[in-house]
Amino acid sequence: AREWLEKLATVKYDGKQLTPEKLEKQIALYEAALSIIEEYELDFVGFKGQPEMTNNYATMDIVEAFLNDPYDWHGSKETIVAATETDMDGALTMEIFKHIAQSPVLFADVRHYFEEEDLLDLCNSGTHATYFAGKSMNPEDNLKHVELFPEDFYFPAGGAAVKHFAAPGRVTLARLARQNGEYIMTIVPGEFVKLSEAEEKKLSEKVQIEWPHAYVKLDTDMETFLRYYPCNHTHGVYGDFVEELVQFCDIKGIDYQILAE
Repeated sequence: AREWLEKLATVKYDGKQLTPEKLEKQIALYEAALSIIEEYELDFVGFKGQPEMTNNYATMDIVEAFLNDPYDWHGSKETIVAATETDMDGALTMEIFKHIAQSPVLFADVRHYFEEEDLLDLCNSGTHATYFAGKSMNPEDNLKHVELFPEDFYFPAGGAAVKHFAAPGRVTLARLARQNGEYIMTIVPGEFVKLSEAEEKKLSEKVQIEWPHAYVKLDTDMETFLRYYPCNHTHGVYGDFVEELVQFCDIKGIDYQILAE
Protein backbone atom coordinates (compact mmCIF):
# COMPACT_ATOMS: atom_id res chain seq x y z
CA ALA A 1 0.00 0.00 0.00
CA ARG A 2 2.81 2.45 0.86
CA GLU A 3 4.61 1.65 -2.39
CA TRP A 4 1.35 2.11 -4.33
CA LEU A 5 0.98 5.59 -2.80
CA GLU A 6 4.66 6.41 -3.45
CA LYS A 7 4.28 5.33 -7.07
CA LEU A 8 1.03 7.15 -7.93
CA ALA A 9 1.19 10.27 -5.71
CA THR A 10 4.04 12.58 -4.66
CA VAL A 11 5.07 11.74 -1.09
CA LYS A 12 6.91 14.61 0.62
CA TYR A 13 8.84 12.77 3.33
CA ASP A 14 10.53 15.22 5.71
CA GLY A 15 12.13 12.74 8.14
CA LYS A 16 10.09 14.12 11.02
CA GLN A 17 6.34 14.74 10.61
CA LEU A 18 6.10 12.38 7.63
CA THR A 19 8.21 9.21 7.40
CA PRO A 20 7.53 5.84 5.73
CA GLU A 21 6.69 4.45 9.20
CA LYS A 22 4.11 7.19 9.87
CA LEU A 23 2.53 6.66 6.46
CA GLU A 24 2.28 2.94 7.23
CA LYS A 25 0.54 3.79 10.52
CA GLN A 26 -2.07 5.74 8.54
CA ILE A 27 -2.49 2.83 6.12
CA ALA A 28 -3.00 0.48 9.10
CA LEU A 29 -5.68 2.84 10.47
CA TYR A 30 -7.48 2.66 7.12
CA GLU A 31 -7.43 -1.16 7.14
CA ALA A 32 -8.68 -1.15 10.76
CA ALA A 33 -11.51 1.23 9.81
CA LEU A 34 -12.53 -1.05 6.92
CA SER A 35 -12.77 -4.09 9.20
CA ILE A 36 -14.79 -2.19 11.85
CA ILE A 37 -17.17 -0.86 9.15
CA GLU A 38 -17.64 -4.39 7.85
CA GLU A 39 -18.08 -5.90 11.31
CA TYR A 40 -20.76 -3.40 12.37
CA GLU A 41 -22.30 -3.08 8.87
CA LEU A 42 -21.99 0.72 8.95
CA ASP A 43 -23.38 2.84 6.09
CA PHE A 44 -21.38 5.95 6.95
CA VAL A 45 -18.85 6.92 9.61
CA GLY A 46 -17.16 9.83 11.32
CA PHE A 47 -13.87 10.10 13.18
CA LYS A 48 -12.81 12.22 16.14
CA GLY A 49 -9.11 12.63 15.42
CA GLN A 50 -8.27 15.55 17.71
CA PRO A 51 -6.50 15.29 20.05
CA GLU A 52 -6.37 11.51 20.69
CA MET A 53 -5.07 10.41 17.27
CA THR A 54 -3.38 13.65 16.21
CA ASN A 55 -1.35 13.88 19.43
CA ASN A 56 -0.58 10.22 20.04
CA TYR A 57 -0.64 8.11 16.87
CA ALA A 58 -1.20 9.70 13.44
CA THR A 59 -3.76 11.86 11.65
CA MET A 60 -6.83 10.26 10.04
CA ASP A 61 -6.37 11.98 6.67
CA ILE A 62 -5.44 8.92 4.59
CA VAL A 63 -8.33 7.02 6.20
CA GLU A 64 -10.96 9.64 5.39
CA ALA A 65 -9.69 10.39 1.88
CA PHE A 66 -9.69 6.77 0.71
CA LEU A 67 -12.95 5.79 2.42
CA ASN A 68 -14.61 8.61 0.44
CA ASP A 69 -12.76 7.57 -2.75
CA PRO A 70 -14.06 5.04 -5.33
CA TYR A 71 -10.78 3.07 -5.06
CA ASP A 72 -7.88 2.22 -2.77
CA TRP A 73 -4.70 0.14 -3.13
CA HIS A 74 -6.87 -3.01 -3.29
CA GLY A 75 -8.71 -1.77 -6.41
CA SER A 76 -12.12 -0.24 -7.24
CA LYS A 77 -14.72 -0.13 -4.46
CA GLU A 78 -17.89 1.52 -3.29
CA THR A 79 -17.31 4.85 -1.58
CA ILE A 80 -17.91 4.88 2.18
CA VAL A 81 -18.95 8.28 3.49
CA ALA A 82 -16.51 9.43 6.19
CA ALA A 83 -16.91 12.73 8.03
CA THR A 84 -14.24 14.65 9.93
CA GLU A 85 -14.86 15.58 13.59
CA THR A 86 -17.62 12.93 13.79
CA ASP A 87 -19.96 15.40 12.08
CA MET A 88 -23.00 13.15 11.65
CA ASP A 89 -25.33 15.72 10.08
CA GLY A 90 -22.49 16.24 7.62
CA ALA A 91 -22.18 12.50 7.02
CA LEU A 92 -25.96 12.27 6.54
CA THR A 93 -25.83 15.06 3.94
CA MET A 94 -22.99 13.23 2.19
CA GLU A 95 -24.90 9.92 2.24
CA ILE A 96 -27.86 11.63 0.53
CA PHE A 97 -25.50 13.08 -2.10
CA LYS A 98 -23.82 9.69 -2.59
CA HIS A 99 -27.09 7.98 -3.52
CA ILE A 100 -28.44 10.86 -5.64
CA ALA A 101 -25.25 11.65 -7.58
CA GLN A 102 -23.69 8.16 -7.54
CA SER A 103 -20.28 9.78 -7.10
CA PRO A 104 -17.75 10.60 -4.35
CA VAL A 105 -18.75 13.45 -2.03
CA LEU A 106 -16.62 16.31 -0.72
CA PHE A 107 -16.33 17.10 3.00
CA ALA A 108 -14.75 20.50 3.59
CA ASP A 109 -14.49 23.42 5.97
CA VAL A 110 -15.88 26.76 4.82
CA ARG A 111 -12.47 28.23 5.48
CA HIS A 112 -11.82 31.63 3.88
CA TYR A 113 -13.33 34.16 1.48
CA PHE A 114 -10.98 35.90 -0.95
CA GLU A 115 -12.84 39.16 -1.59
CA GLU A 116 -10.72 40.39 -4.49
CA GLU A 117 -11.04 37.09 -6.38
CA ASP A 118 -14.65 36.50 -5.17
CA LEU A 119 -13.69 32.92 -4.29
CA LEU A 120 -14.67 30.86 -1.27
CA ASP A 121 -11.88 28.53 -0.14
CA LEU A 122 -13.17 25.12 0.93
CA CYS A 123 -10.34 23.48 2.82
CA ASN A 124 -10.69 20.55 5.18
CA SER A 125 -8.14 19.72 7.88
CA GLY A 126 -5.94 17.49 5.78
CA THR A 127 -8.31 15.49 3.59
CA HIS A 128 -10.55 15.73 0.57
CA ALA A 129 -11.23 12.54 -1.40
CA THR A 130 -8.47 12.30 -4.03
CA TYR A 131 -11.25 11.91 -6.65
CA PHE A 132 -11.62 15.70 -6.59
CA ALA A 133 -8.04 16.22 -7.80
CA GLY A 134 -8.86 14.90 -11.28
CA LYS A 135 -12.60 14.12 -11.35
CA SER A 136 -11.83 10.56 -12.49
CA MET A 137 -12.80 7.12 -11.20
CA ASN A 138 -9.24 6.04 -12.07
CA PRO A 139 -6.66 6.52 -9.25
CA GLU A 140 -3.78 7.17 -11.69
CA ASP A 141 -5.60 10.19 -13.16
CA ASN A 142 -6.21 11.75 -9.75
CA LEU A 143 -3.18 10.80 -7.65
CA LYS A 144 -0.72 12.35 -10.10
CA HIS A 145 -2.17 15.69 -8.87
CA VAL A 146 -1.91 14.71 -5.17
CA GLU A 147 0.89 15.44 -2.69
CA LEU A 148 1.05 13.54 0.59
CA PHE A 149 2.30 16.47 2.62
CA PRO A 150 3.75 16.44 6.16
CA GLU A 151 1.25 17.64 8.78
CA ASP A 152 2.10 20.87 10.56
CA PHE A 153 3.08 21.33 14.22
CA TYR A 154 -0.59 21.56 15.26
CA PHE A 155 -0.78 17.76 14.89
CA PRO A 156 2.32 16.55 16.80
CA ALA A 157 1.85 12.83 15.98
CA GLY A 158 2.35 13.69 12.31
CA GLY A 159 1.35 11.81 9.21
CA ALA A 160 0.43 12.81 5.67
CA ALA A 161 -2.15 15.39 4.72
CA VAL A 162 -3.78 14.65 1.37
CA LYS A 163 -3.02 17.84 -0.55
CA HIS A 164 -4.45 18.80 -3.94
CA PHE A 165 -6.56 21.44 -5.68
CA ALA A 166 -10.05 20.49 -6.85
CA ALA A 167 -10.61 20.05 -10.59
CA PRO A 168 -12.93 22.67 -12.16
CA GLY A 169 -16.63 22.11 -12.83
CA ARG A 170 -20.20 22.90 -11.79
CA VAL A 171 -20.95 21.73 -8.25
CA THR A 172 -23.89 21.44 -5.90
CA LEU A 173 -23.10 22.11 -2.23
CA ALA A 174 -25.55 21.42 0.59
CA ARG A 175 -25.92 20.97 4.33
CA LEU A 176 -28.51 19.39 6.58
CA ALA A 177 -28.78 21.27 9.86
CA ARG A 178 -31.36 21.64 12.61
CA GLN A 179 -33.37 24.75 13.40
CA ASN A 180 -35.53 24.44 16.52
CA GLY A 181 -34.93 20.70 16.44
CA GLU A 182 -36.20 20.28 12.84
CA TYR A 183 -34.00 19.52 9.85
CA ILE A 184 -33.59 22.10 7.10
CA MET A 185 -31.41 21.60 4.03
CA THR A 186 -29.46 24.57 2.66
CA ILE A 187 -28.54 24.10 -1.02
CA VAL A 188 -25.85 26.21 -2.71
CA PRO A 189 -25.01 25.75 -6.41
CA GLY A 190 -21.64 27.02 -7.63
CA GLU A 191 -18.55 26.36 -9.70
CA PHE A 192 -15.14 25.00 -8.74
CA VAL A 193 -12.55 27.22 -10.43
CA LYS A 194 -9.10 26.16 -11.63
CA LEU A 195 -6.42 28.79 -11.00
CA SER A 196 -2.88 29.03 -12.32
CA GLU A 197 -0.25 27.13 -10.34
CA ALA A 198 1.22 30.42 -9.09
CA GLU A 199 -2.19 31.67 -7.97
CA GLU A 200 -2.99 28.35 -6.21
CA LYS A 201 0.31 28.55 -4.36
CA LYS A 202 -0.25 32.19 -3.38
CA LEU A 203 -3.80 31.66 -2.07
CA SER A 204 -3.06 28.36 -0.31
CA GLU A 205 -0.05 29.88 1.48
CA LYS A 206 -2.36 32.56 2.90
CA VAL A 207 -4.64 29.90 4.42
CA GLN A 208 -2.95 26.49 4.86
CA ILE A 209 -0.15 25.20 2.65
CA GLU A 210 -0.38 21.55 3.82
CA TRP A 211 -4.07 20.94 3.15
CA PRO A 212 -6.33 20.42 0.09
CA HIS A 213 -8.33 23.30 -1.39
CA ALA A 214 -11.40 23.72 -3.57
CA TYR A 215 -11.93 27.28 -4.82
CA VAL A 216 -15.62 27.89 -5.48
CA LYS A 217 -17.55 30.75 -7.05
CA LEU A 218 -21.01 30.56 -5.50
CA ASP A 219 -24.23 31.39 -7.37
CA THR A 220 -25.08 33.70 -4.48
CA ASP A 221 -23.32 36.67 -2.88
CA MET A 222 -21.23 36.25 0.24
CA GLU A 223 -23.56 38.32 2.43
CA THR A 224 -26.50 36.01 1.65
CA PHE A 225 -24.33 32.94 2.13
CA LEU A 226 -23.05 34.07 5.53
CA ARG A 227 -26.53 35.02 6.66
CA TYR A 228 -28.29 31.76 5.76
CA TYR A 229 -25.66 29.03 5.56
CA PRO A 230 -25.86 27.15 8.89
CA CYS A 231 -22.46 25.55 9.45
CA ASN A 232 -18.66 25.74 9.10
CA HIS A 233 -18.71 22.41 7.19
CA THR A 234 -20.00 21.94 3.66
CA HIS A 235 -20.52 18.95 1.37
CA GLY A 236 -20.91 18.60 -2.37
CA VAL A 237 -20.59 16.81 -5.68
CA TYR A 238 -19.86 17.70 -9.29
CA GLY A 239 -22.98 18.39 -11.36
CA ASP A 240 -26.34 20.09 -10.86
CA PHE A 241 -28.45 18.17 -8.35
CA VAL A 242 -30.57 21.01 -6.95
CA GLU A 243 -33.86 19.56 -8.27
CA GLU A 244 -33.04 16.09 -6.97
CA LEU A 245 -32.24 17.46 -3.49
CA VAL A 246 -35.51 19.44 -3.49
CA GLN A 247 -37.39 16.28 -4.49
CA PHE A 248 -35.68 14.36 -1.68
CA CYS A 249 -36.65 17.06 0.85
CA ASP A 250 -40.27 17.00 -0.39
CA ILE A 251 -40.45 13.20 -0.02
CA LYS A 252 -38.94 13.34 3.49
CA GLY A 253 -40.91 16.39 4.63
CA ILE A 254 -37.74 18.44 5.21
CA ASP A 255 -37.70 22.22 4.73
CA TYR A 256 -35.08 23.55 2.33
CA GLN A 257 -33.61 26.84 1.16
CA ILE A 258 -31.68 27.45 -2.07
CA LEU A 259 -29.00 30.15 -2.02
CA ALA A 260 -28.74 31.30 -5.64
CA GLU A 261 -29.15 34.62 -7.44
